[in-house]
Amino acid sequence: MNEAIARIGQERMIASIKSPKQIEAFLRTDVTTTFLMMGTLSTLDRYVAHLKRENRTVFLHAERINGISLDRDGIDYLAKRVGADGIVTTKASVLQHAKRAGLLTVQRLFLVDSDAVTSGLKLAEAQQPDAIELMPGLIPSVVEKISQDISFPIVTGGMIRQPIDVHRALDHGAFAVSTGDERLWHVQSQKEELA
Repeated sequence: MNEAIARIGQERMIASIKSPKQIEAFLRTDVTTTFLMMGTLSTLDRYVAHLKRENRTVFLHAERINGISLDRDGIDYLAKRVGADGIVTTKASVLQHAKRAGLLTVQRLFLVDSDAVTSGLKLAEAQQPDAIELMPGLIPSVVEKISQDISFPIVTGGMIRQPIDVHRALDHGAFAVSTGDERLWHVQSQKEELA
């Protein structure tokens, strides 16, 4: 398992950053990994450079980056020029390009219905991402079932608002939880509340 992915499993929390002001809030925590869910072609390199100077691992949510094509050249740009560590995406082609560019990959899977789950898991088997993210993260029984059926680490995210949501996801097989709720980013208090 990759070192960055292993660290996520130890911390069990990923900060989903959705606005520029959340960057500084994130940097005041002990959490080391973020899913950067905003940015444009003109701002992304500054955000990533700032986070990397603070020794943070940065996954970019590919579909939320304005102004960049998600083809081979666009993904190469994110890897080589922007300096991202990884990509979060729902798209098979982006997973392929990211893996080829040496980026870590997280496949996002929306738990809309059983057909979506089945096709998403088939995609994961074919693409072999470093982890999958199940959305929303509030369905512990589905997280548990999927964690028994696949070999990838599972991140859960979406609608995570209370410590009990984190606790349930982790107890039912999630490797880590991603949330944009800054109150849940503080690893030390999180560990105490979940112990």
